Amino acid sequence: MIVQKQFFSIDSFLFEEENRRIPVKIGYETYGSLNQAKDNAILVCHFFTGTSHAAGKYQENDALPGWWDALIGPGKTIDTDRFFVICTDCLSNINFNNPNVVTTGPASINPETGRQYGMDFPIFTLKDVVKTQKLLLDSMGIQKLKYVIGPSMGGLQAFMWARHYPEMVEKLVSVVATPMMRPACLMVPNQLGIDAIMLDPAWKNGNYYDSMPPKSGLLLAFKILLTATRTDHWSHSNFGRKFTNQDSARTPFNSFSEKFLVETEIEKTVLQRMQFFDANSYIYIAKANSLFDLCENDETLEQALKKIKIPVQMIIDQSDLMFTQEQAEEARTWLSDCEVVYYNSRNGHLSCLYETDYFSSALKNFVV
Repeated sequence: MIVQKQFFSIDSFLFEEENRRIPVKIGYETYGSLNQAKDNAILVCHFFTGTSHAAGKYQENDALPGWWDALIGPGKTIDTDRFFVICTDCLSNINFNNPNVVTTGPASINPETGRQYGMDFPIFTLKDVVKTQKLLLDSMGIQKLKYVIGPSMGGLQAFMWARHYPEMVEKLVSVVATPMMRPACLMVPNQLGIDAIMLDPAWKNGNYYDSMPPKSGLLLAFKILLTATRTDHWSHSNFGRKFTNQDSARTPFNSFSEKFLVETEIEKTVLQRMQFFDANSYIYIAKANSLFDLCENDETLEQALKKIKIPVQMIIDQSDLMFTQEQAEEARTWLSDCEVVYYNSRNGHLSCLYETDYFSSALKNFVV
């Protein structure tokens, strides 16, 4: 599929927790065609470092298609011959410097000052992200979604949809995400990533836009993130305990500057993408993930989940260190109509992007 980036503007968007309004703009892409009744729409929500480029290519010669192209397209699991698929850029998208990303965040220009918002940008939640999607759908005249689906942070957004706009959603699919954010996940990778950036002297309390950005802190934040989303099996099978410089007399045994191969390969993966990243945007989206909570007005999680009446499918990798089988089983007991699909890639959380064959059949059977 050849796809085109579009954008949606909101002149005065209310950030609920801060009770503050500013203009925002988000990018989005669509795949397939909206039927006349406008009842064949599916919303795909992206993951932490993702974008709205979920499928297809902008040009034939693009090196890679969108991140879930294996699942989305004509005749595929999410069949664009039948469905109209929408994916939006989130607020404070980490890939702010990617020309194909449209987002409003701390790196955006504050129209009142003519300078970047920096840390004056409103703290927001994933509920705010979902509200931007709802306003976009309203502008399209879409009143009902066949289902909302997403991996990781996208799955959290799907649960937000079911909790706050249940009348609009027929089914919910959450891939490698459960409807709770446990304290361990608050710390790793979210708060440790925030701390890593803020401890970089180049961060300057978020006022680095006229100088060198905090690359060291951002690199460390993403190394923490990548480590949390992989496993020992993935690291051992790909790298073992090999040194980066196998033929050198200098090794990790006699030099702190020499590294194991796993360290340098993780850094290489991060550095390939860091040209598009904004450090403050990382801080804000990590904060939004930490603040994820379906409970309102002193509800327990049980009370909140019992309010979700639509069919739910959770797809969980048993090797995932962040959203676990134990959490899924706890949530299942309180959801009135819930199917949990397990697989074991042994490679951790990121299998949801690169090893979709593990769950594509189960997904296809659920979303018919």
